[in-house]
This record gives sequence, structure tokens and C-alpha cells, in this order.
Amino acid sequence: MTNLSGHATVLMVDDDADVLETTAHMLAARGFRVFTALDQESAMQVCREQEGRIDALIADLSLPGDSRGDLARAISAVYPRMHVIYISGIPRHVALAQGLVRPDAPYLEKPAQPSVLASVLQSLLAENVSATAPANWWDE
Repeated sequence: MTNLSGHATVLMVDDDADVLETTAHMLAARGFRVFTALDQESAMQVCREQEGRIDALIADLSLPGDSRGDLARAISAVYPRMHVIYISGIPRHVALAQGLVRPDAPYLEKPAQPSVLASVLQSLLAENVSATAPANWWDE
């Protein structure tokens, strides 16, 4: 999945077009191949079109019609090796208390610093995950 330069292909999903465009531009400037989607349906379409070639999903937790993080679960069910990073305006402690994310899930609060997001992506994608380890916290 990761290209020869070592950078990954990511799908960024956010219902705020300005945030989506700015973050996608920032990631592309750092060498990532970036696909974007404004909603769940568009995100699923991009995943189908890319047929498993997306390394990471960067998902907002407060998409219209998805206040429980269902997008990440739906995509991970079809593409279990895709990493998920959450970026949200919802404070982390609230997301944890509501069971929206696992305590060790990569989670950044908006506005996320470009260098921090790129660093999280690079470190997450560099991990050697055991083939026998559950890809998703809700499968444990």
C-alpha cells in the first residue's frame, strides 16, 4: 500500500470543507497521497474505488448522521488493515467516556497541528502490527 517514497495513501473525512481542504493540502505537501470525503457515503465510495489501497483513515467523530464513530467501524469491517486516526472537536475525555474510541486510539483534537498529524500518521504506519492481533478494538 505505501508508495516507494515511504509515504502512505490516506482518506480524510470531515464535513467542514475548509478543514478538509486545508488538512489535505498539508498532508499532500508532506508527501502523502490524499483522498477526501465530506460524508460517510462519499468515504465508502472512495474506499470501494481504491480497493484496499488506502493505508489510513483520518475521521472526524462528529459527521452528520454519524455521532457514534460508525464510519470507522464500517470501513474497518471491510478493510481491517486500514489504520484509523480520529481528529475531532469533541474533547478526547468525552469521546472516551461515551465509548466512541478506544483509550489507545490515535486521537487529535481540532485544530490539529500539521506536524503532529503527519508525525502520528508516520509513526502509526511504521508500526509492525502482528498479523494475529485484532485490527479493531471492537473485535477484541
